[in-house]
Amino acid sequence: MIEADRFRDDIMSKEIRTLIVPKEKVMIVRSNWNLKQALNNLMESGWSSVPVLNENETVEGITSKTLILEHARMEKVPYYHDFQRKFVHEAMKKNVPTLSEDTILRYGIELLVDWPYLPVVNQHKTFSGILTRRSVLDYLLKVFYNEL
Repeated sequence: MIEADRFRDDIMSKEIRTLIVPKEKVMIVRSNWNLKQALNNLMESGWSSVPVLNENETVEGITSKTLILEHARMEKVPYYHDFQRKFVHEAMKKNVPTLSEDTILRYGIELLVDWPYLPVVNQHKTFSGILTRRSVLDYLLKVFYNEL
C-alpha cells in the first residue's frame, strides 16, 4: 500500500506544464469582437467553447456558441445581422479559474471536474494554452499502461 501511495503522490504532484495544449493550437476570441465575428469563427473552427483574451493576451473569461446564442435570446437580438451590435465581453463567462504552468496535476484535476478545459497563464499572466480533460486522461492512461 505504501508503494501505491507513493506512486499516486508522484503522479498527482507532477506539474501540468507538459500536458498543456499550447496557445498556437487553441482557437481564441477577443473580448472586443462582435458576436457575429465570434460566432462565425466558432462555427468555422468546430470549437464549441474558447478562451476570451483582451489585447494584452490576458484571459478575461470563456465564451461558447451556447453563451452567445443565450445572450442574444435574453437581450432580444432578433436577427443574426444584429449580432454585430453586441460584443463578446457581454456574452462570456467571467471569473473563470486559470492555472499556471507549474500548477500540480492534483489541483488541475480538481478544477477540471467542473470545467472541460482551463486556461493556463505564464509568469507574466498572459495566455499560454489550456489544460483539457483529454490531455489529463491521455497522460493518466499512459502512466497506467506504463507507456511513459
